[in-house]
Amino acid sequence: MEEVLGAHTEPEQFERFIHDWEAILSRRVDEVVQTFAEIPGMRGLILAGSLGRGEPWPLSDIDLLPIYERSTSDRTSTAVELRRVEPLKRWAREGWWSGIDIGSLVFYQDEVSQAFQNGADGVLARLQDPRWYHSVDKGYRGRAVYDPSGLASRLVQWFTENRFEADVTRLRLAHDVGELQEAWERVQKSRIARDNLGVVKELLAAVGWLRIWYMEGWGERDNSLARFGSRFEQVAISRGRRDLVDEINELVDLNDEMVPQRMNLAPRWVGERHERQWRARQFVGERVTRLQDARDVLRVSVHYALRETVAGPIPEWLSIPDDVELIDEKISSLAELIHPAISAVDQ
Repeated sequence: MEEVLGAHTEPEQFERFIHDWEAILSRRVDEVVQTFAEIPGMRGLILAGSLGRGEPWPLSDIDLLPIYERSTSDRTSTAVELRRVEPLKRWAREGWWSGIDIGSLVFYQDEVSQAFQNGADGVLARLQDPRWYHSVDKGYRGRAVYDPSGLASRLVQWFTENRFEADVTRLRLAHDVGELQEAWERVQKSRIARDNLGVVKELLAAVGWLRIWYMEGWGERDNSLARFGSRFEQVAISRGRRDLVDEINELVDLNDEMVPQRMNLAPRWVGERHERQWRARQFVGERVTRLQDARDVLRVSVHYALRETVAGPIPEWLSIPDDVELIDEKISSLAELIHPAISAVDQ
């Protein structure tokens, strides 16, 4: 988890990094694009995420959507993974490890060419494929950084033009509610099994999908996992929904009183992540409080910690109640919170 969240550098190293972060990130992007472009079978690279949109911050990951030649895709994929991990330890010694996300969402030269021929009628059909569904958001306003055939530029245009089309928004809202309903069903099954840890895991998943559903309905998007919580708060409050923010924070034990208590109980790596992330956000003038950043860090840290917590004593900072009545209160509160999303499907 420490590696996933990047909490593994000395403060002095991090300070050196942050004072030159834009140049360092630019150099790292150039480095990885060059090394991936040299791989046989690579037919295009799209820089996605915050870097691709021109909205970077010091802790941005390098998100790349590749286009492969289908006939050599296995060999290309193997080479990509080997080269993906090569610079990470070296970068960490510079003060911060920029994650490289490439290979989970892959496109093929022939299917990309076909997508442009199908026109608007083929958009929803394409989005039934999880790769296209997730990439239309991830690649929105991205940038073609290796494009020998012009396919990468056209694919970026396809993502950007279609991301907020009305039919696409309706599709995504329905998807979010489907995921929300499944999480709700798992909450109930965990309660029947008297699995409090399972209840909290699925409750947090349901809250995550509820946030995404609201953001989609508000015409917003934000793929920054690290900062999504505070981003949601800002958008919700701007729309007069502070009540929603407060109810969610209360439900997940991240209200203003619980955040400092849980940070004090959390492992060292959580505090280190908070210090680095808060410093980075200050440095670029982001309008967020230290408390909000701590809430963001706890939200993401708990997400990763719960993936590994399956048995044995449960760390107190994870805030897993052992009181049956409190669990039932949380489930009732969740039912009220998700009612608007579930009801929207039935209308």
